[in-house]
Amino acid sequence: MTKIGVLIPTTWQDELFSAASRRQLDSLAHVVWNDKERQLTEEEACAMLQDCEVAVGTWYTATPSAAMLDRCPALKLWEHAGGSVKGFFTEQLRGRDIMIASCSPAIANTVAEYVLGALIIGLRRALPNAQRNRSERTERPANLLYLAKATVGVVGASQVGRKVIEFLRPYQSNLLVYDPYLSAADAAALGAAKVESLQELCAASDAVTVHTPKTDATYRLLKAAEFQAMKDDALFINTSRGECVDEEALIGELQKGRLFAFLDVSDPEPALPDNPLRTLPNVVYTSHLAGGGPNIHIGNQVVADIEAYLQGGRPCMVVDWDMLARMA
Repeated sequence: MTKIGVLIPTTWQDELFSAASRRQLDSLAHVVWNDKERQLTEEEACAMLQDCEVAVGTWYTATPSAAMLDRCPALKLWEHAGGSVKGFFTEQLRGRDIMIASCSPAIANTVAEYVLGALIIGLRRALPNAQRNRSERTERPANLLYLAKATVGVVGASQVGRKVIEFLRPYQSNLLVYDPYLSAADAAALGAAKVESLQELCAASDAVTVHTPKTDATYRLLKAAEFQAMKDDALFINTSRGECVDEEALIGELQKGRLFAFLDVSDPEPALPDNPLRTLPNVVYTSHLAGGGPNIHIGNQVVADIEAYLQGGRPCMVVDWDMLARMA
């Protein structure tokens, strides 16, 4: 019977796995669970995974190092109950017969939930309306928009970007997407129209939401020209990375009062105490809440991925060397 080693400490197991998903995993194979409240040392992890075909790790657990793989030759699948696995891909991993799978799609669910909420609240101008209602009787905002009447521009067809588009489809928004790696046909299949430039997307959208990874190519991807192209009263949402935005240029437009922003990230993070993002009335600045940490979606994907693997299929997101340049 296939043996699975779960390196995740007991303190996180209940946050990642529901009782049902844990039972399901136990039914698939012989599962050895970490019974400690702390992270295992690499030596302890090697001992646990000695005869395992599948390893399940998460943030801060041991990783598939050369020493680990040398001592655990039976390992064929490393399931990361977290996001980025880019750090696993050292030269020591090249040529190894092991599949690396990420639970980024599960994390995308929680980020997309946050974005959907921000879009609804932001486009209906609920927060400034509520602020005015503290001191006076205020009419419905003249610039109120419903999702069905709005054009939403998605920057990056990443796991999160695709999930946001999926969540928005039932609301019949006009969906635009900018991603140089995405074809027009693939965009249409997602339910969006591809635009060729960021300025075009910003100028056409009532709301712009950013879902690019942090890479050299995306550093300050949105600059002054893009923010200046945005409509008055447009909504800007960033749940990706602060470095993907020229923050000074964004602040310049926000200080004019033209835009409203939901920013879950900043550059640096957290924002410095004197950063205007902390005090501008047209900014909701939150502490990286969108993705959060452990959540049940991740555990569900771990179980689904391992079940697919055991049945001869592939996990939802298998990462290989060719994908790394486009990933965080």
